[in-house]
Amino acid sequence: MRKAFTLIELLVVIAIIAILAAILFPVFAQAKAAAKKAAGTSNAKQLTLGVLMYENDVDDTVPPATSWAGRGNGYPLCFGGTECFAQWTYLCVPYIKNSGVFYDPQAPNTPDTTYPGNTIITATSWPNFGYNYVYLAPWNGTQQKPIQATSPDSPAQTIMLAEKGAASEFTYGQPYFWGFSFTIAADGPLLSSTIEAPNCGPIPQYCASNWGVGSFCNTCKTYESGNTTGGMAVRAGGQSIVSFLDGHVKAYAASALAVGTNYSKTQDQSLLTWTAQYPASYLWSTQKTWTVQGSY
Repeated sequence: MRKAFTLIELLVVIAIIAILAAILFPVFAQAKAAAKKAAGTSNAKQLTLGVLMYENDVDDTVPPATSWAGRGNGYPLCFGGTECFAQWTYLCVPYIKNSGVFYDPQAPNTPDTTYPGNTIITATSWPNFGYNYVYLAPWNGTQQKPIQATSPDSPAQTIMLAEKGAASEFTYGQPYFWGFSFTIAADGPLLSSTIEAPNCGPIPQYCASNWGVGSFCNTCKTYESGNTTGGMAVRAGGQSIVSFLDGHVKAYAASALAVGTNYSKTQDQSLLTWTAQYPASYLWSTQKTWTVQGSY
């Protein structure tokens, strides 16, 4: 009666197991990535619905990127002890109430440093989804002017939110807020929770950056090497999850989101210009019938 496997038989079994593992592990990784992408899409959808509910309660007006007021008004973050502000994320908290929705499962963890132990303030200070404030709450030289939600030519072709870099993805350490604010009194946008459009030339405000080599997110870690996407992350298999003003959510490649410009992976951001497809195909703009000449 046979009592044990031979060495050859054991080696054959081990080889079969190794082959199966080599086949299955990539499949498991793909399944995990697909699950995270689905969860990120769900979170973007819930955030979008929160913004839409905010609009319904504020006379059909989209949220500002930031709203400022004096201390004691309930806004969570303050400068100088007197002026406090709330970002669009915090303004929409009454309609969301779940701090996890502000995060993208595909992004690195966000350090709890803003208000340790306060998950809502941390999540709304460092969301993984950015707001298209350049077109939805443009700077007019004095303040942000949020638009009416019904004013865009094509809500189904106008981006509301997009995946953005996480706080821990900045090469030189966690910035307090990416980019800039104009002035406290004038509701300057804060880039920790906002997205620069690929070409913001037609909007009467300063643009901190644009898409292409050499703009402010060149040092961010999870972007296409040597290139930037206006603060927009492309984590979802080389795509970014974006939502639109009509409420639908979809993943797009950076090149698809820059349709209407001459963006490419290797071009310097200073050379960004419009193409014949702009403005009808430009997904960040609220107006699809502009006639624009030249570059920004």
